[in-house]
Amino acid sequence: MLNADGFAFESNQQDTNKIEKIYKHINLNFKEHISLDEVADLVSMTVPAFCRYFKKSTHKTFTNIVNEYRVVHATKLLAESNMSITDICFECGFNNFSHFNKLFKKFTGKSASTYRKEMKNLIQ
Repeated sequence: MLNADGFAFESNQQDTNKIEKIYKHINLNFKEHISLDEVADLVSMTVPAFCRYFKKSTHKTFTNIVNEYRVVHATKLLAESNMSITDICFECGFNNFSHFNKLFKKFTGKSASTYRKEMKNLIQ
């Protein structure tokens, strides 16, 4: 079982090193654009082979995992900081505010502003 900042999935032992290397790379670089070429090179695979491998191992696409990671980071910033939602969007690696809003709602079921209000109410 591998657990990387809120993500957990089963993998066999020989895949664990590759997956750990990928998640470490995401953790260090999620605020920047991460290309498929870059991450495929990291684990010595072609892009198509990497995409098949990653989807088989995690049951999600690489892009979906990176976006989930960014949204999880955004929820933390929304709850713990007074940064504007726009600043949080860009701080988390999104380069388009409307895309951030769409993905945030898809993953959490609510808008970023609603999420922040609910978290502030829980703290008070």
